Amino acid sequence: INPYDAGVFPQGEVILLNSNENPYEPSEEVKKAYLDSLKRINRYPDASYPALKKAISEYLGVEVENLALGSGSSELISRVCEIIVEELDKVAIPMPSYSLYLTYAMLRDASLLLPIYERYSITPDFFEEEKPKLSIICSPNNPTGNCIDRKIAEKIAENSGYVLIDEAYAEFSDKNLLEMVQEFENVIILRSFSKFFGLAGLRIGYAVASREIAEALEKVRLPFAIPTPGVATAIAALRSLDHYLDLRRRIVEERERVSRELKRLGFEVFPSDANFVLFRAEKGLFEKLLQNGVVVRSLSGLIGLEGEYIRMTIGKRVENDRALEVLESESGKSPA
Repeated sequence: INPYDAGVFPQGEVILLNSNENPYEPSEEVKKAYLDSLKRINRYPDASYPALKKAISEYLGVEVENLALGSGSSELISRVCEIIVEELDKVAIPMPSYSLYLTYAMLRDASLLLPIYERYSITPDFFEEEKPKLSIICSPNNPTGNCIDRKIAEKIAENSGYVLIDEAYAEFSDKNLLEMVQEFENVIILRSFSKFFGLAGLRIGYAVASREIAEALEKVRLPFAIPTPGVATAIAALRSLDHYLDLRRRIVEERERVSRELKRLGFEVFPSDANFVLFRAEKGLFEKLLQNGVVVRSLSGLIGLEGEYIRMTIGKRVENDRALEVLESESGKSPA
């Protein structure tokens, strides 16, 4: 098993469009909460995190008992595999998708099933035939950016022992599958504070699931997994939702503009409901961008993507414009 490849992280003054982070500063309330929390870092946080769970439950309109917390949603992916997957159990992961799913499934010695997305969508036939113990779906999908159709997700749930739906990017989309938790006891939804709320450096994630699954996930969580500053800033972020909705509007507007520009420059661009875009690239383009101080993510070699591909996070307008300038110099066309 190879370790997770987080991509290139060069030093110096560069434009970071590689890790699907929110490019904007947090709200003033979040900054204040972070600084205030430093007075308490000599103490452990409450290991059951009641205040954070209450804030999330009010944000989503779910019961506290349906929540499990983790040090980032990536930790929760590991814990889901830990409580569900046994040796040689079938785990279905439609590809291309987030490679960490494969890593955690392989650590459980699972039998991996990797159906391929066809034109940004997947059919449920594969799941009806294979009946996997666990199916892992990302919606919006990383790296393609598309959301899975609700009816297809329901068919997958009907034909899988359990379904993990990673919605790390859901707040950038008008679609989500949260209600499926009420309809299917085998569905687990993952969310994150890293993307929409811009708290990637503090590692806060959560799962929404049936009470039984949420309780099982909480039992295997490391104690004090989320540090005191993370708890304080996550609660403050939920209280300053209007700030983040305004940032979402800017990011979505830029996503649509960047997609149009990439298409006009001749690139094949995947439709996206997330805070990034995926496009087919010529060989050497990733290196060209890097040489010009623009860091994106090369996805060449990812299962389900044949050829050269680049995933570009949507940054601030000036950052996106710099990336487009470099791409324009390679295409011979000028951005509008």
